[in-house]
Amino acid sequence: MTASALHVVFAEEDTLFRLMEMGLRRAITPAGEKTLRYFFGPEFSAPLERLTTMADRLGLPRDIAITFCDDDATLDQALPTADVVVLESARLPGARVRACAPRARLIQQFGRAVDNIDIETADRLAIPVANLIRLSSLSCTDHITALIFALSRRLIDAHQAVMRQRDPTLPAAFSDAPARNKFNWSGLRGFRILAHSTVGFIGMGENSGFVARRLRDMGCRVLYFKRTPLSPAAEAGYGGITFAPLDELLAQSDFVSLHLPYNEQTEKFADAGLFAKMRPGAYIINSSRGGILDEVALHAALASGHLGGAALDVYRHEPIPANSPLLELDNILWTPHISGGEPEYMIVEAEDVLTNIARAWRGEPPAGLVAGGARWEQPG
Repeated sequence: MTASALHVVFAEEDTLFRLMEMGLRRAITPAGEKTLRYFFGPEFSAPLERLTTMADRLGLPRDIAITFCDDDATLDQALPTADVVVLESARLPGARVRACAPRARLIQQFGRAVDNIDIETADRLAIPVANLIRLSSLSCTDHITALIFALSRRLIDAHQAVMRQRDPTLPAAFSDAPARNKFNWSGLRGFRILAHSTVGFIGMGENSGFVARRLRDMGCRVLYFKRTPLSPAAEAGYGGITFAPLDELLAQSDFVSLHLPYNEQTEKFADAGLFAKMRPGAYIINSSRGGILDEVALHAALASGHLGGAALDVYRHEPIPANSPLLELDNILWTPHISGGEPEYMIVEAEDVLTNIARAWRGEPPAGLVAGGARWEQPG
């Protein structure tokens, strides 16, 4: 690779990183176009215009080298010549952080959690590390929280109870009768008080961590399961959550929320065996990927009454097929894969990263600085 004014290394392959690449290159790319079509459909001229003018607006140089790393060898080779490293889930232990010195101006985490980076080594070497609270993560947090609220308050049943009052055979007219009150006139039962409930998260990452913190602030007991438990400090940072073995989490949780990636190991992870271990009347929530849930087994668990209900933002096939037996059930709360919010959020996130790259290029402290601040400390 010939010397360039700025070398940006993307430590892993990621669709959103391909948007950032177009911003840096000031031009559309095949991978970037595929991403734009996925998020925006065939008409993506507006976001493309914003992306391809981004670098000039931010004052970035035109001579930028870009490396995408799809394996460890490529990453290890690229780090010594990187001015900026952008990553999401790739790991930068001490040896890799040291490989960035002394050239690196910024290690940018695409997200809030930085436990995949050796922060202590970066701080000692005065290599700036910055994190980012993504709009899409905040959106997911809002959505998952809303699903839990809706299930606990039986909002869909309550809405339908009111709508059933309408008699289309009568002319529409506002009543002029005296005001009157009647507590819970629909007779709904089965509400859950969150402060008296247990929510279990299978997988504890950025989105689930934000939700967990909100629930803890409301007095909810929060359990989580993941292959490697969090440190006590990290658990405290999420408001005081508790690790539990999977079977224990399933048996104790009133709500179980799935937060797993989709791969061969997680194919139909939530199956009949998992549902059978959940406490009777509990709710299952999936906002991750449809393939991690066995829809046939879910139908059986809901139809039998073993589970109280489900909230699904993702499904195995999207849009959901019109003949899916799940659509016949009245104890599922549906949303059409919208937890991540609006596609424009992805453009904002790309600009947030490029803004920090521009700050690094100018020698300024990045937003979200979590390590390496000594670079800007005044001597004495």
